[in-house]
Amino acid sequence: MDSGAPAGRVFRGLSQEERVAQRRRQLVEAGLATFGSRGFHAVSVRDVCAEAKLTERYFYESFRNREALFLAVFTDGVERIRDAVLEALAHEPVAQNGLARAGLRAYLQALQDEPRLARILLIDVLTIGAEAGSQSRLATGSFAEMLSAIIQQLYPDLDRTQLDAQLISNGLVGASVFIAMQWAASDFEAPLERVLDHCAVFFESIAAQQAKALAQPTTRALDVRGKRAERRAEKPQKRSRAR
Repeated sequence: MDSGAPAGRVFRGLSQEERVAQRRRQLVEAGLATFGSRGFHAVSVRDVCAEAKLTERYFYESFRNREALFLAVFTDGVERIRDAVLEALAHEPVAQNGLARAGLRAYLQALQDEPRLARILLIDVLTIGAEAGSQSRLATGSFAEMLSAIIQQLYPDLDRTQLDAQLISNGLVGASVFIAMQWAASDFEAPLERVLDHCAVFFESIAAQQAKALAQPTTRALDVRGKRAERRAEKPQKRSRAR
């Protein structure tokens, strides 16, 4: 167990602030290991400390209770997923369906590669309490906002079809998260590419819907012009009959 050092003194080349940060990181990693493998409700503060090789004194140095540690693990996990998605998007050409698939693949791959994190982000967070639930909604909301900005960039004519990018993003994120949740609960039974194909259906439908919606005004305009031309052609015939 960590023996610590007097406040304000350098110990093994680290200041007190650095030692506190190091112990906090050990606890967050221990939280991922224990919560992610055994579930939040089956893990005690003592279990976390044993995994981190720290005394309980150092647990309460950084966290007031297990829920606070869980939220720290959750927040850290969300950032890891976000970084993976942004990294994938940064290396993908700006194209509607390709960009969507790159981001989705990075999201799903990150969850499959770290099933302990998937359990924390998608399953246990919904069983703990109001604060954890609020953090989960904030996290999904932040992903929806990021996606909304991308949608507005990819579909600059979205307003012409009276569709709202934020509402579309809310639906897309909600669908993807629920599919991922069921996938994680099944211990990732289905192949990743199959899950990706089903998530991508919702994203790729935007392009098809936009193409159809934007074509309709053009068709109506052609119909109107055609009817006007027909009426003009009929007028001389009516006059000749009257004579």
